[in-house]
Amino acid sequence: MGTIRTEVREQHLDQFPAEESFLKAFLPCFFVTWGRVRRAYNTDLSVYFLNPEPFMSEAYGFDQEIMLVYSKYPTLEQRAIQAAESFLSDYPAKGRVERLTYYFVSEDADADAFFSTYATKNPESRLIIPLVAQELRDNSTDPWFIRNKTSMLLYGRDLFDFKLPLEKDTYFFGRNDLVVNLFDAIKRCENRGIFGLRKTGKTSLLFKLERMLKEGNVAEVLYIDCKLPANRKLRWYELLHYICSELSKRLGIVFECECAEMAVSRGFVSLVENLTKPILLVFDEIEYISPVAVDDTHWHKDFIDFWQTFWGCQSRHRTISALIAGVNPHVVELDSVGGIQNPLFGIVSYQFLTGLTLDETRNMIRTLGKRMGLKFDNQATEYLQSRYGGHPLLTRMACTATDTFIKQAREERPVSISVGRLKCEEEKRDAELTFYCRHVVSELRQFYSDEYEMLELLASGQVHDFIELAAYPEFTKHLRSYGLLGEDSYKRPIVAIPVIGRYVGLELARREGRQTVLKIVARDQRVEWLAKRLKAIILDLRLLEKVVKQAGTPLLFGPNSFPQADAFAGLAVVDTAEGFKNFVDTCNKCFVEPIENFGMSLGDKRYFWEDIKTNYPGLWDSLQRIKIYRHENAHLTLTSQATSELLRYLQQDLEGRNPSSVPELHFILQQCTLDAFLTGIQIELNTLT
Repeated sequence: MGTIRTEVREQHLDQFPAEESFLKAFLPCFFVTWGRVRRAYNTDLSVYFLNPEPFMSEAYGFDQEIMLVYSKYPTLEQRAIQAAESFLSDYPAKGRVERLTYYFVSEDADADAFFSTYATKNPESRLIIPLVAQELRDNSTDPWFIRNKTSMLLYGRDLFDFKLPLEKDTYFFGRNDLVVNLFDAIKRCENRGIFGLRKTGKTSLLFKLERMLKEGNVAEVLYIDCKLPANRKLRWYELLHYICSELSKRLGIVFECECAEMAVSRGFVSLVENLTKPILLVFDEIEYISPVAVDDTHWHKDFIDFWQTFWGCQSRHRTISALIAGVNPHVVELDSVGGIQNPLFGIVSYQFLTGLTLDETRNMIRTLGKRMGLKFDNQATEYLQSRYGGHPLLTRMACTATDTFIKQAREERPVSISVGRLKCEEEKRDAELTFYCRHVVSELRQFYSDEYEMLELLASGQVHDFIELAAYPEFTKHLRSYGLLGEDSYKRPIVAIPVIGRYVGLELARREGRQTVLKIVARDQRVEWLAKRLKAIILDLRLLEKVVKQAGTPLLFGPNSFPQADAFAGLAVVDTAEGFKNFVDTCNKCFVEPIENFGMSLGDKRYFWEDIKTNYPGLWDSLQRIKIYRHENAHLTLTSQATSELLRYLQQDLEGRNPSSVPELHFILQQCTLDAFLTGIQIELNTLT
């Protein structure tokens, strides 16, 4: 049971004793630790700090004190909320009380309706818990009244469901280092570019930077959304005229100029000469007014005139700079456009915005989740990071799906979210994200079709083909920059955002009329495919042996090459269980047993498990697949570890399906085994050469 601290009585309640009548309702849940009258926005409010009892912290994630604001007026007005918001940013509340949540007590009997309307109009508002003062007085002896009200208002709102750019700091997470770097660059009037996949938070980042520049009075910021028809349909000089007009209004500079090409160009230079403070022009969605514009093709030529004017002016007057943002960095990568030097080439330093870091993701999920009664443990947040790559929108929508499932099941909150639960709900949850995945990669497919095809190869299990083409950096440059490519623990290339990989793979399978993500070799092509695979494995493995000897790393088979090459080269296409048994037995005798025997000759029983695994992880995993499948088909007793490995390989190769339900099971396993083997060899060759 909480109490009201003596200093609160002496410094506040002695002057306003009537307020204690509604404070009593909070005492079963809080200690009242601070109280004063504060004035802001021409209104007086009583402000209290509440220290939660442990059960309140546990239920609602209150790690700090909670602010309580009391309005004595019979009707609520917008300025009361403005005043309350300002108190959160002032001493002593700043850093002491929760920034996302506070209680607002009002004498207005319609307070609930007022705040409901406010939340609808202001989706980024904090979680304000409105309470009618008279109801508090009437329920002052009910120990569950505050708890029930808090649960109803906190657990009912989905804080993850933000699909539009964030215009306030309330729900902005991460990116601090990047924002600071951009802030410093703008102070020096340097040009910058930010590019990334859709919905990675580029526009939210721009808004955050704009707020910082305005608060620090560093620069006047003019934000231009290039995708708006009102902007992209303008000719270059019309857009420049609009920019000049807007800046003149804001800065009080006279600008009288007709909207004609030569006049606007000179007028812009004249305006910049008379600037009283630095100017930052932010061009968001730059693709729409660039040489790659699809609808408004006049920008294929106008792009040069516009940026030549800007570049020429900036070279003489360093009081203006530009920040360019979009999906496609082509506008700053091209050295020429239509045979003319690209004015942006070399004058814009740019970088790619990828996913949030694990710490940033964890902070976002925990901060928002605990207010909704969702407690994600460490393994759960790590799973979400690995599954969605820190992509802000996909991660938020995944958490929204989890919240929806909990609501549908009518589970009592708070709910602990484990990694096991998330994995069980993975397929159902990811199906909810299909639309967002399509949106995220749509421009990648449009602007970089070759690289998108590379992504399709990886997503459909054609890893060897991907590795061969990846030797040419131009085929993977942007995939890496966007954060879409990664490596697993065995150095194999993977789609770094698995949910994107799933979407791309399923879309390719749908287009090609397949039932599986894995692209299975057609029946009439299997004999030819097998011959080529076997030949490639033999040639590349012998090359790897030579490279290993030259590098001085542990040998694979000893002084001699792998035995029974003829037996391996003579393998046939598998279509029965007995055929697959003979296949993996031959592979094991050709490649796994010789390594183990060589280790035994050195007196090292752990040679395969330690030396080979440590030095050649990609190759080792493919050999381990052969070994495990051979043991299973030879009906040998598997250890618990080997059983776990068997399930892992079957999960990968069969896409989570039960073997009994998979048509052409044995050929699929043969294809996956050989492809993995060749991929492992290629990985080690690339590592050692």
